[in-house]
Amino acid sequence: MEEKNIRIKNAHICQFTNGAFVPIFGDIIIRDEQIYAIESRSYKEYLKQPSKKRKFEENNNAEYDAQGRFVLPPLTNFHEHIYSRLSKGLPVTGSMKDFNKILENLWWKLDRTLTLDAIEVSTEIAAIEAIKNGVSTVFDHNSSPSSIEESEEIIKQVLKAREINAVLSYEVSDRNGVENMKKAVDENVSFLRYRTSADFKGQFGLHALFTLSDDSLQYIKEETKDLGCGYHIHAAEAEYDAAFSQEKYGLTIAERLEKFEFLNSLTFLAHGNHLVEKDFDIIAKYHSCLIHNPDSNFNNAVGTLNIARVPKSIPVLLGTDGMHCNILKTIKMAFLTLRHINQSSEIGFENIAQILSNSFNVHSRFFNHTPTLQMGDEADCIVLDYVPYTPINAENFLGHFLYGATETSVRTFLRRGHFLMKDYIVDPEEKIYKRAYNIGQEIRERFEFLQSNDK
Repeated sequence: MEEKNIRIKNAHICQFTNGAFVPIFGDIIIRDEQIYAIESRSYKEYLKQPSKKRKFEENNNAEYDAQGRFVLPPLTNFHEHIYSRLSKGLPVTGSMKDFNKILENLWWKLDRTLTLDAIEVSTEIAAIEAIKNGVSTVFDHNSSPSSIEESEEIIKQVLKAREINAVLSYEVSDRNGVENMKKAVDENVSFLRYRTSADFKGQFGLHALFTLSDDSLQYIKEETKDLGCGYHIHAAEAEYDAAFSQEKYGLTIAERLEKFEFLNSLTFLAHGNHLVEKDFDIIAKYHSCLIHNPDSNFNNAVGTLNIARVPKSIPVLLGTDGMHCNILKTIKMAFLTLRHINQSSEIGFENIAQILSNSFNVHSRFFNHTPTLQMGDEADCIVLDYVPYTPINAENFLGHFLYGATETSVRTFLRRGHFLMKDYIVDPEEKIYKRAYNIGQEIRERFEFLQSNDK
């Protein structure tokens, strides 16, 4: 972290200004962890200069040549499940014919296997993935019913070491009994009361309404009534959740959340695939947010949110639901999904522009600093491996971004004026992956044991 003064030169600097991205070509001057100046230059003059072979000089951190690449503010993942990292390759033998079976035979077995060591190494992997994908802030929704106490603190400390900001929550559910539910409530409350900071905030986590009784919701309401917190919940991800609420309680998802006073401007409803118009009206009234997770929706075959149906008064944001940390990919998926389900190639740009604007606005609901690449900002930025080879301006920025930049990778990541990743190199990776493999073997054995005993 020795870097104090850095010049990022020859960059297409994509500033977020007045609700939109405005690209300018030039240099970013960084001093003492802040953007000291932005020097605009002529791209046409740059194109006349002789091309140079790129030099990888590890010790030259005073200057970084972007060579015409995009430089953007870092990204935010608004719905993540860090605990999912050790799920890859698990030998699931139970039925996966519908979403409830996917939960029962994969996720609700995996989360019961997780130890605090497994949570720690999962977070180490997720932090590296965040850096590689230009994500500086993660809204995580954890579940580890066999290792609840201190789980949020472990996640916080690993992310802090990697300089990733986070809003953390632990998902509360009745599915492991009343005592376990109350331990999960305590973990949320403890984090919200005592462990937040400038870079780490909290939400109160709820799994989904179909796994929470009215008695549990009333208990949570009483335990959180003086916290002033938002809530983070899966809402109408599959049709079953919405139908269950209506059939058992005679209420829609949003009506039931409203009944227990869980809706406010810091509350996130993840997915929302099967919400109805009445739900949208209630959510809008409280300025709560919908988190669209298109990759996961398709993977689980649960349907997907048509964001064209969502009133503009409801902020729509994007998450990965634990599948990966590639928000650029998710942005592209959201764009293509919107066009496909509406069978129109005339929509999409305005919706994605609004989602990008929402990301900055909602981030600032939780944090005092939201990077936009303005002078005086903290020096947080990412360099994408995309060089525009046709003219670019504010009017056609999204065309370049959606059809060009989202198809490339994050090459370099600066956080408060020093490199978290430089030309794809993140250190140290090897040690973490070796440890993850060993713990992953243990988790696989525990998973197989649960499968054999749950038959």
